[in-house]
Amino acid sequence: MALANIGFCYSQIGNGIKSKEYYQRTLAEFPESGLAKSALKMINSMEKNAPQHGV
Repeated sequence: MALANIGFCYSQIGNGIKSKEYYQRTLAEFPESGLAKSALKMINSMEKNAPQHGV
């Protein structure tokens, strides 16, 4: 739970890269973590739908 909480904290301060890293670490240690799975789906969806700069 602590790893997922760190991921959440990073998301709250706008550091998506670190947030994603901690959610991935959570899944590596706890593959059944629904919280980490959901958070990563949301992050990936946001990345996919983000406007592309420089295009």
